[in-house]
Amino acid sequence: MLDGKTRIPPVNVETCPDDVRETLEDQRKLWGTPLYPYLFYARNASYFRAANAMWAALQEDAKCVPRTLMALLNRRVAWWNRCEYCQDAHAAKGSKLGISTEKIEALTDYAKSPLFSDAERLALEYADAMTDTRRDVDDELFARLQQHYDDDTIVELTMIIAWQNAGTRLNRAFRIPSQEFWKR
Repeated sequence: MLDGKTRIPPVNVETCPDDVRETLEDQRKLWGTPLYPYLFYARNASYFRAANAMWAALQEDAKCVPRTLMALLNRRVAWWNRCEYCQDAHAAKGSKLGISTEKIEALTDYAKSPLFSDAERLALEYADAMTDTRRDVDDELFARLQQHYDDDTIVELTMIIAWQNAGTRLNRAFRIPSQEFWKR
């Protein structure tokens, strides 16, 4: 599956604790194979469980940020961090949620694209400022966020973007490839 494609090999699933193996098996049933990053998280069962719980909390249990906006934010962060896996996975997720291919592909120029709402552009600008380490989230940008979003939504946006940054950087460091979910 990943032989020789990543900087270190994925975990041998047979050596994992039962709960980790069960989660990986559930992924296999859903996607046809375990999700590649989890094969690296599983090298430490505690990290695996924490990553799985954090992903569920930020992606599945989010109360304020629409799932379509999450997919756009996650793909944008993945683009910044050159994470092939997440660019693909979040394009697929966005497509499944009804985001057009045209809009997904327009993310690189969202600021000028008529396909994005003002609120989406602002959230994407915030993701850019958080992700580009040469920039800062300045007071002017934060004030504009507060005009569009309530405090709970800003916290959720921030956590989603920060977590995606962590995940994409891990994936990029290990050179975890795309699973080619999008446009299958």
